[in-house]
Amino acid sequence: MILSVVIPTCNKRDLLARTLAALRVQQPGTDAWQIVVVNDGSTDDTARLLDELAAEDPRLVVVSPPRNVGRAAARNLGWQAASGRWVLFLDDDILAPVGLLKAHLEILERDPSHGTIGPAVTDPSIVDGPHFHYLDTRGVAKLPHGPAPGKYLVTQNAAVPRNALERIGGFDEEFAAYGFEDMALGFRLEDSGVHFQVLPTPVPLHIHHHTLAEYLGKKRICGHGSLQQIAERHPHRLAEMRLHLIVDPPGNAPEGRNLCLRQVLRGSLGRFATTLAGAWPWDGQRPLLSAGYFRCMDVAVLSAFCSGLADDTRDAAV
Repeated sequence: MILSVVIPTCNKRDLLARTLAALRVQQPGTDAWQIVVVNDGSTDDTARLLDELAAEDPRLVVVSPPRNVGRAAARNLGWQAASGRWVLFLDDDILAPVGLLKAHLEILERDPSHGTIGPAVTDPSIVDGPHFHYLDTRGVAKLPHGPAPGKYLVTQNAAVPRNALERIGGFDEEFAAYGFEDMALGFRLEDSGVHFQVLPTPVPLHIHHHTLAEYLGKKRICGHGSLQQIAERHPHRLAEMRLHLIVDPPGNAPEGRNLCLRQVLRGSLGRFATTLAGAWPWDGQRPLLSAGYFRCMDVAVLSAFCSGLADDTRDAAV
């Protein structure tokens, strides 16, 4: 087997159906490929959909843990059940354009130590605010081609050698709540010798709508748990992530100026940036004065992280 596409899913039956339909028409240049879907405790009609599709398509492998195990553990179950030399991680709300799998393979086959990271953009039909342009221009989308740092690994469109996953043990399953499990994997793969390359095109569509409040709410969940976990496991990476101003490595006392910054981010500055980001003018596609909008969104995201860090408990929902 050359390539395995691994997709975890939970209660997104209709979005998953569209994701799988787009994959089934792919022609990656080899017949030796498969799709592995991990049905992570779905309570909707996902199981029946997967049973029907698996009966029609021998390339589809379904893994069904007895309970919801979380994002990191579900992806581990997926690649462990896969047979491919390379593992391409997609999310259950990603539409792969024609040629996506072939484009990943063309880079991967040049060097066995390579991984690939590609961007995704929001489906224009669901864009109803300027925050989508912010989301679509983060991470690896900033890089036109060439090497990519491990911090940009996002499992909505990234491929890695299976033997590298075996070498490091895959995802850190302590990341049970939302966020940073993919970045943590990128750091560990990078430290183990994997060199990531940008896959600039073709670009998949993200078909799951998030309001600005929902997006910032997820960042608060990250601050509530997984941000603290990544600070504990990769303290030397905090400056690289530009998060050293809001979270401290274990055992380090915060600097006075950082304490002041965190206080204003949780308070007036954070509220102002969040309100301004929600009211920012845009032309239906891009925010006006986009550089200023991006800085405003950066502050709103840091504010959400800080609010999560200030929460009393770390049992945020998955």
